[in-house]
Amino acid sequence: MSMPVNGELRHRIERALARFSPSWEGRDAARRAVALKMLILCELAGGRLRVVGALGLNDNTLDNYRHGKTEPRHSTLNMMAELADVPIEYLGNDWSVEEGIIHFAAPEIQPAGFSEPSPVWDLADRIVIPAYENEATGQPSLEPHDTTWAAIPRGFWAKLSAEPENMRVVSAKGDSMSPTIIDGAPMFVDISDRKLEDGRVYLFDTGAELIARRVQRLADGSLELLPDNLERYRPQHVLKDSLPDLKVVGRVCTVSRVL
Repeated sequence: MSMPVNGELRHRIERALARFSPSWEGRDAARRAVALKMLILCELAGGRLRVVGALGLNDNTLDNYRHGKTEPRHSTLNMMAELADVPIEYLGNDWSVEEGIIHFAAPEIQPAGFSEPSPVWDLADRIVIPAYENEATGQPSLEPHDTTWAAIPRGFWAKLSAEPENMRVVSAKGDSMSPTIIDGAPMFVDISDRKLEDGRVYLFDTGAELIARRVQRLADGSLELLPDNLERYRPQHVLKDSLPDLKVVGRVCTVSRVL
């Protein structure tokens, strides 16, 4: 998928890249990717003044997004995409700009195969990490006896800026996080990250099942656990005093999309 940009729009995007991209140096891959999307969406939406007016953002807030200093909420990205007339499902793709063409590419992640480690796997360029799924029920599980394995290309970890020893692969169940995470897609979960950062997606253990939800922090210290599929599922409000009872498995870093 691609979108050609010509004339003044192309020049505005190129000028914005020249201004903001140097500040992305040293930031992790996820932060750089979001900053690029915000930069492009801002220009497609008509520029800085139109965006801050339509979304009610502060000028400095928008600049911090484009510099990669902070990340916008998922809802802000959605509103930016709508304002720029870009399909929301493109937000899950990898974006790049080359010679006046914006490319929206599916993430270059090979689907994780769940099986026992095999000598026929080419492990020279892969790292084997645990993957979890209950074969009998088809439900995601973190029980040791349900462990299988996933062989992941080594180059993937550099792109993800994650340590392999902290990663687990869990199959998504249901459509509550659609279209971001589709039913059956392998989710890569960093079990070392349980900070519950605003706008990030985390995996939670409810006791009966594992669920992925997007976190929204509120001013009173409480949380909203948001499904991306708001047409069929309701947010869950978690009071500040109840936060210690939340069983956080880890942060969902990325998803291997099954096409």
